[in-house]
Amino acid sequence: MVNYVLGKIENLNQIKCFLFDMDGTINLGNTLIAGMEGFFEKLKASGRTFYLVTNNSSKDHQHYVAKMQRLGIDVGKEDILISSDALVYYLKKKHSQAKLLVLGTPELVYTLQEGGLNVLEKGGERPDFIILGFDMTLNYESLATACRWIDKGVPYLATHPDVRCPIEGGEFLPDCGAMIELIKTATSKSPQLIFGKPYHYLVDMVMERTGYSKDAIAMVGDRLSTDIAFGLNNELLSILVLTGEATKEDVKQGTIKPDLMLTHAAEILKYL
Repeated sequence: MVNYVLGKIENLNQIKCFLFDMDGTINLGNTLIAGMEGFFEKLKASGRTFYLVTNNSSKDHQHYVAKMQRLGIDVGKEDILISSDALVYYLKKKHSQAKLLVLGTPELVYTLQEGGLNVLEKGGERPDFIILGFDMTLNYESLATACRWIDKGVPYLATHPDVRCPIEGGEFLPDCGAMIELIKTATSKSPQLIFGKPYHYLVDMVMERTGYSKDAIAMVGDRLSTDIAFGLNNELLSILVLTGEATKEDVKQGTIKPDLMLTHAAEILKYL
Protein backbone atom coordinates (compact mmCIF):
# COMPACT_ATOMS: atom_id res chain seq x y z
CA MET A 1 0.00 0.00 0.00
CA VAL A 2 1.19 3.48 -0.88
CA ASN A 3 -0.28 6.11 1.42
CA TYR A 4 0.08 9.48 -0.28
CA VAL A 5 -1.40 11.75 2.42
CA LEU A 6 -0.79 10.50 5.94
CA GLY A 7 -3.72 11.20 8.20
CA LYS A 8 -6.40 10.63 5.56
CA ILE A 9 -6.38 6.84 5.63
CA GLU A 10 -8.67 6.72 8.68
CA ASN A 11 -11.28 8.63 6.68
CA LEU A 12 -11.93 5.50 4.63
CA ASN A 13 -13.88 4.00 7.50
CA GLN A 14 -16.27 6.96 7.43
CA ILE A 15 -17.21 6.35 3.80
CA LYS A 16 -20.67 4.87 3.21
CA CYS A 17 -20.77 5.06 -0.60
CA PHE A 18 -17.91 4.44 -3.03
CA LEU A 19 -17.91 5.61 -6.64
CA PHE A 20 -15.65 3.46 -8.82
CA ASP A 21 -14.25 4.19 -12.21
CA MET A 22 -14.20 0.98 -14.24
CA ASP A 23 -11.44 0.66 -16.83
CA GLY A 24 -8.07 0.89 -15.09
CA THR A 25 -9.63 0.49 -11.64
CA ILE A 26 -11.73 -2.68 -11.85
CA ASN A 27 -10.80 -4.01 -15.26
CA LEU A 28 -8.36 -3.51 -18.09
CA GLY A 29 -10.42 -3.82 -21.27
CA ASN A 30 -12.19 -7.16 -21.07
CA THR A 31 -10.01 -8.52 -18.26
CA LEU A 32 -10.70 -8.23 -14.53
CA ILE A 33 -7.74 -6.76 -12.67
CA ALA A 34 -6.18 -9.53 -10.60
CA GLY A 35 -7.17 -9.22 -6.95
CA MET A 36 -10.62 -7.76 -7.63
CA GLU A 37 -12.31 -11.16 -7.42
CA GLY A 38 -15.01 -11.01 -4.74
CA PHE A 39 -14.21 -7.40 -3.87
CA PHE A 40 -17.70 -5.99 -4.28
CA GLU A 41 -19.34 -8.80 -2.31
CA LYS A 42 -17.02 -7.98 0.58
CA LEU A 43 -17.69 -4.28 0.20
CA LYS A 44 -21.45 -4.91 0.41
CA ALA A 45 -20.92 -7.16 3.44
CA SER A 46 -19.22 -4.25 5.21
CA GLY A 47 -22.46 -2.27 4.87
CA ARG A 48 -21.25 0.03 2.10
CA THR A 49 -22.98 0.92 -1.14
CA PHE A 50 -21.29 1.60 -4.44
CA TYR A 51 -21.79 2.81 -7.99
CA LEU A 52 -19.71 2.10 -11.07
CA VAL A 53 -19.23 5.44 -12.84
CA THR A 54 -18.26 6.13 -16.43
CA ASN A 55 -18.19 9.12 -18.75
CA ASN A 56 -18.66 6.95 -21.86
CA SER A 57 -22.11 8.00 -23.10
CA SER A 58 -21.87 5.88 -26.25
CA LYS A 59 -23.09 2.86 -24.25
CA ASP A 60 -26.14 2.22 -22.08
CA HIS A 61 -26.58 0.62 -18.66
CA GLN A 62 -27.20 -2.86 -19.97
CA HIS A 63 -23.88 -2.80 -21.83
CA TYR A 64 -21.97 -2.18 -18.60
CA VAL A 65 -24.06 -4.65 -16.61
CA ALA A 66 -23.33 -7.36 -19.16
CA LYS A 67 -19.63 -6.47 -19.27
CA MET A 68 -19.25 -6.54 -15.49
CA GLN A 69 -21.16 -9.79 -15.20
CA ARG A 70 -18.84 -11.37 -17.78
CA LEU A 71 -16.01 -10.37 -15.46
CA GLY A 72 -17.75 -12.01 -12.49
CA ILE A 73 -19.12 -8.83 -10.89
CA ASP A 74 -22.81 -9.06 -10.06
CA VAL A 75 -24.35 -5.64 -10.63
CA GLY A 76 -27.65 -4.30 -11.92
CA LYS A 77 -28.63 -1.24 -13.93
CA GLU A 78 -29.19 0.67 -10.71
CA ASP A 79 -25.49 0.25 -9.83
CA ILE A 80 -24.23 1.95 -13.02
CA LEU A 81 -23.93 5.73 -13.42
CA ILE A 82 -23.13 7.16 -16.86
CA SER A 83 -22.55 10.79 -17.80
CA SER A 84 -25.82 10.56 -19.76
CA ASP A 85 -27.61 9.89 -16.44
CA ALA A 86 -26.40 13.25 -15.19
CA LEU A 87 -27.73 14.86 -18.37
CA VAL A 88 -31.14 13.22 -17.91
CA TYR A 89 -31.13 14.21 -14.22
CA TYR A 90 -30.52 17.87 -15.14
CA LEU A 91 -33.02 18.03 -18.00
CA LYS A 92 -35.79 16.34 -16.01
CA LYS A 93 -35.38 18.94 -13.28
CA LYS A 94 -34.88 22.02 -15.45
CA HIS A 95 -36.21 21.38 -18.96
CA SER A 96 -38.45 18.33 -18.86
CA GLN A 97 -40.44 19.34 -21.96
CA ALA A 98 -37.46 20.40 -24.07
CA LYS A 99 -37.12 19.19 -27.64
CA LEU A 100 -33.71 17.58 -28.13
CA LEU A 101 -31.68 17.03 -31.28
CA VAL A 102 -29.07 14.39 -30.45
CA LEU A 103 -25.61 13.76 -31.83
CA GLY A 104 -25.15 10.39 -30.21
CA THR A 105 -25.39 6.65 -30.52
CA PRO A 106 -28.71 4.78 -30.45
CA GLU A 107 -27.81 3.82 -26.86
CA LEU A 108 -27.66 7.48 -25.84
CA VAL A 109 -30.96 8.19 -27.59
CA TYR A 110 -32.50 5.22 -25.74
CA THR A 111 -31.21 6.50 -22.39
CA LEU A 112 -32.75 9.92 -23.01
CA GLN A 113 -36.07 8.47 -24.15
CA GLU A 114 -36.16 6.00 -21.26
CA GLY A 115 -35.76 9.04 -19.00
CA GLY A 116 -38.95 10.49 -20.47
CA LEU A 117 -37.30 13.15 -22.63
CA ASN A 118 -38.40 14.31 -26.08
CA VAL A 119 -35.88 13.37 -28.76
CA LEU A 120 -36.59 14.83 -32.20
CA GLU A 121 -36.21 12.89 -35.38
CA LYS A 122 -33.59 14.40 -37.67
CA GLY A 123 -35.54 17.09 -39.47
CA GLY A 124 -36.44 20.73 -39.76
CA GLU A 125 -38.08 21.44 -36.39
CA ARG A 126 -36.07 23.85 -34.24
CA PRO A 127 -34.79 22.04 -31.12
CA ASP A 128 -34.53 23.60 -27.69
CA PHE A 129 -31.14 21.95 -27.14
CA ILE A 130 -28.54 20.11 -29.15
CA ILE A 131 -27.21 17.13 -27.19
CA LEU A 132 -23.65 16.00 -27.91
CA GLY A 133 -22.46 12.61 -26.69
CA PHE A 134 -19.60 10.32 -27.61
CA ASP A 135 -21.10 9.74 -31.02
CA MET A 136 -19.50 6.69 -32.60
CA THR A 137 -22.19 6.89 -35.31
CA LEU A 138 -21.48 10.51 -36.23
CA ASN A 139 -22.17 11.41 -39.86
CA TYR A 140 -21.65 14.62 -41.76
CA GLU A 141 -25.32 15.42 -42.33
CA SER A 142 -26.10 15.25 -38.59
CA LEU A 143 -23.02 17.26 -37.70
CA ALA A 144 -23.83 19.95 -40.26
CA THR A 145 -27.46 20.20 -39.08
CA ALA A 146 -26.41 20.54 -35.46
CA CYS A 147 -23.79 23.16 -36.28
CA ARG A 148 -26.32 25.22 -38.22
CA TRP A 149 -28.73 25.21 -35.27
CA ILE A 150 -25.94 26.08 -32.84
CA ASP A 151 -24.87 28.92 -35.10
CA LYS A 152 -28.46 30.21 -34.99
CA GLY A 153 -28.39 30.34 -31.19
CA VAL A 154 -29.66 26.92 -30.08
CA PRO A 155 -27.70 26.04 -26.92
CA TYR A 156 -25.98 22.70 -26.71
CA LEU A 157 -25.12 20.34 -23.89
CA ALA A 158 -22.30 17.78 -23.87
CA THR A 159 -22.33 14.57 -21.88
CA HIS A 160 -18.64 14.67 -20.90
CA PRO A 161 -15.32 16.37 -21.67
CA ASP A 162 -12.99 13.40 -22.41
CA VAL A 163 -10.95 14.05 -25.57
CA ARG A 164 -9.68 10.49 -25.99
CA CYS A 165 -11.31 7.13 -25.22
CA PRO A 166 -8.60 4.51 -24.54
CA ILE A 167 -9.03 1.09 -26.11
CA GLU A 168 -7.08 -2.14 -26.09
CA GLY A 169 -3.48 -2.17 -27.27
CA GLY A 170 -2.71 1.34 -26.10
CA GLU A 171 -4.81 2.86 -28.90
CA PHE A 172 -7.59 5.44 -28.57
CA LEU A 173 -10.71 6.78 -30.22
CA PRO A 174 -11.61 10.51 -30.52
CA ASP A 175 -14.10 11.10 -27.70
CA CYS A 176 -16.76 13.69 -26.92
CA GLY A 177 -14.24 16.39 -25.99
CA ALA A 178 -12.70 16.16 -29.45
CA MET A 179 -16.17 16.64 -30.95
CA ILE A 180 -16.67 19.69 -28.71
CA GLU A 181 -13.55 21.22 -30.26
CA LEU A 182 -14.77 20.38 -33.76
CA ILE A 183 -18.07 22.20 -33.14
CA LYS A 184 -16.29 25.12 -31.49
CA THR A 185 -14.05 25.51 -34.54
CA ALA A 186 -17.08 25.54 -36.84
CA THR A 187 -19.41 27.73 -34.75
CA SER A 188 -17.21 29.53 -32.16
CA LYS A 189 -19.66 28.15 -29.56
CA SER A 190 -18.92 26.02 -26.50
CA PRO A 191 -21.40 23.80 -24.67
CA GLN A 192 -23.70 25.59 -22.26
CA LEU A 193 -23.04 22.76 -19.79
CA ILE A 194 -20.88 19.64 -19.68
CA PHE A 195 -21.89 16.65 -17.55
CA GLY A 196 -20.00 13.61 -16.26
CA LYS A 197 -16.68 13.68 -14.45
CA PRO A 198 -15.23 16.02 -13.22
CA TYR A 199 -18.44 18.08 -12.89
CA HIS A 200 -20.89 17.99 -9.99
CA TYR A 201 -24.07 16.56 -11.52
CA LEU A 202 -23.28 12.89 -10.82
CA VAL A 203 -22.51 13.76 -7.20
CA ASP A 204 -25.83 15.57 -6.92
CA MET A 205 -27.56 12.42 -8.17
CA VAL A 206 -25.76 10.18 -5.69
CA MET A 207 -26.58 12.43 -2.75
CA GLU A 208 -30.23 12.55 -3.77
CA ARG A 209 -30.43 8.77 -4.24
CA THR A 210 -28.61 7.79 -1.06
CA GLY A 211 -29.23 10.66 1.34
CA TYR A 212 -25.49 10.75 2.11
CA SER A 213 -23.52 13.96 2.45
CA LYS A 214 -20.28 14.50 0.56
CA ASP A 215 -18.11 13.47 3.50
CA ALA A 216 -19.63 9.97 3.31
CA ILE A 217 -18.82 9.52 -0.41
CA ALA A 218 -15.49 8.62 -2.02
CA MET A 219 -14.29 8.51 -5.63
CA VAL A 220 -11.90 5.72 -6.62
CA GLY A 221 -10.13 5.83 -9.98
CA ASP A 222 -6.92 5.65 -11.97
CA ARG A 223 -7.02 8.97 -13.88
CA LEU A 224 -5.98 12.25 -12.30
CA SER A 225 -7.68 14.59 -14.77
CA THR A 226 -11.13 13.00 -14.49
CA ASP A 227 -11.50 10.64 -11.51
CA ILE A 228 -9.37 12.46 -8.97
CA ALA A 229 -10.33 15.92 -10.22
CA PHE A 230 -13.97 14.82 -9.92
CA GLY A 231 -13.42 13.88 -6.28
CA LEU A 232 -11.48 17.00 -5.40
CA ASN A 233 -13.80 19.38 -7.26
CA ASN A 234 -16.78 17.98 -5.40
CA GLU A 235 -15.25 17.65 -1.92
CA LEU A 236 -15.26 13.86 -1.94
CA LEU A 237 -12.48 11.70 -0.57
CA SER A 238 -10.38 11.05 -3.70
CA ILE A 239 -8.54 7.73 -3.96
CA LEU A 240 -6.06 7.10 -6.76
CA VAL A 241 -5.21 3.50 -7.61
CA LEU A 242 -2.08 2.58 -9.53
CA THR A 243 -3.57 -0.18 -11.69
CA GLY A 244 -4.35 2.01 -14.69
CA GLU A 245 -3.22 5.29 -16.21
CA ALA A 246 -1.63 7.41 -13.49
CA THR A 247 1.69 6.66 -11.82
CA LYS A 248 3.36 7.86 -8.65
CA GLU A 249 5.58 10.05 -10.82
CA ASP A 250 2.47 11.65 -12.41
CA VAL A 251 1.25 12.57 -8.94
CA LYS A 252 4.65 13.91 -7.93
CA GLN A 253 5.00 16.04 -11.05
CA GLY A 254 1.36 17.08 -11.49
CA THR A 255 -0.89 19.65 -9.87
CA ILE A 256 -3.79 17.27 -9.10
CA LYS A 257 -3.08 15.55 -5.80
CA PRO A 258 -5.35 12.72 -4.54
CA ASP A 259 -6.25 12.44 -0.88
CA LEU A 260 -5.06 8.83 -0.89
CA MET A 261 -2.99 6.73 -3.25
CA LEU A 262 -3.27 2.94 -3.15
CA THR A 263 -1.57 0.36 -5.28
CA HIS A 264 -4.87 -1.49 -5.77
CA ALA A 265 -8.57 -0.83 -5.11
CA ALA A 266 -8.92 -4.05 -3.11
CA GLU A 267 -6.74 -2.50 -0.39
CA ILE A 268 -9.73 -0.37 0.60
CA LEU A 269 -11.16 -3.39 2.44
CA LYS A 270 -8.25 -3.31 4.93
CA TYR A 271 -9.48 -0.05 6.37
CA LEU A 272 -13.22 -0.68 6.69
